[in-house]
Amino acid sequence: MNRFLTLLLCASSAFALPTMIRLGYPNCVSCHVTPQGGGLLNLYGKGIDLAQSLRGGEYQPNEGRLSILTFGSRVEQDVRGVYSSQLTTTTGGPLLDINRGRFFYRNVTNLGKGFRVSAMINGETDPTVRRTKVYDPALRPGLVLVSSAMLQYRPREGMEFGVGRDVLPQGLIIPDQTTFIKARNRFGYYDVPTQAKAFFWGKRWMAAPFAFAPSGREPRLARESGAGFVAEADILGHGKTVVGFNGLRGSDRLGVRNLSGVYTRLGFGAWGILAEHDITDRRFHLATRDVRFAQQATYFQGFRYLREWLITSVIAERLTVGNPYPEHLWAFKGEVSARMSNKWTVGLRAGAQRDFRSGAITPVATVQLAMKTVQ
Repeated sequence: MNRFLTLLLCASSAFALPTMIRLGYPNCVSCHVTPQGGGLLNLYGKGIDLAQSLRGGEYQPNEGRLSILTFGSRVEQDVRGVYSSQLTTTTGGPLLDINRGRFFYRNVTNLGKGFRVSAMINGETDPTVRRTKVYDPALRPGLVLVSSAMLQYRPREGMEFGVGRDVLPQGLIIPDQTTFIKARNRFGYYDVPTQAKAFFWGKRWMAAPFAFAPSGREPRLARESGAGFVAEADILGHGKTVVGFNGLRGSDRLGVRNLSGVYTRLGFGAWGILAEHDITDRRFHLATRDVRFAQQATYFQGFRYLREWLITSVIAERLTVGNPYPEHLWAFKGEVSARMSNKWTVGLRAGAQRDFRSGAITPVATVQLAMKTVQ
């Protein structure tokens, strides 16, 4: 049995928080500069971010002190730092200590007339890549990665177009990159293909078609091209009952994959539910024949806010992969997160993953301290 104990001192995730559904925010447009979310907050979003912390109060821009960095409010930027120390051991084996450092720099520059450029640069001392599969080799990102570099154009409210490198539009935009719905569907931390995408939205709906091609950082055999679509709607009209569909088709020299999934974000005041189920049909090229098999990934999170700044969650995940590469995994986690201010967050996580084929159980414990700058 493998045993893991992890201590993390790290920055708040670069991704949006879908738990905002409980307050009647059906998508990311209200608070984030980009409609996909996961980037810098706009002025309204910064106010909401501060209000949801223990510190509270009204957000005051740092324009007077940092005006030289904003170039007349045309530039928005922040910096986030990460340090992690991981202790790993196996029954009867040695204790291993792995230390990692990571930083994020994010920038959005408004060019005027609806145009802007955005970028995110990540650096780390020891990249953490997903486990390589025969049909899905891991990407080796190097010590510095430009994870986003986009030119975006918003001709009017409710419509935006973008080209460049970024994470693809997806169903649930959750911070944890190790979840099956992200790591096994190439939506992970390092999966940032070149793409063209569009966002269309109204009060009760959003749609995002996209096409993508390799960024050039992927393994040569896994340089995938394709297209996809994400669409969602607030079915009851109060901003708290979103149901959506995500799908894509991609092909590379290893084969073809077709992903289709459904997801939901539900909010009920102090608590809510996030859930997604994805089915991926794969055709893998072997030397003498093609092999076709299916993969299913399920994610469920129930959360409750004990205070505006204190959230608890229970999470369950399931992954199954068909022959000839069979897998059957379950994961269970419990989380508590306290936002002490809009710059500092403390989190605790404990859980376990079980492999039903081998019977192995892997427990995990995490302590997280998150820090970010706020301009």
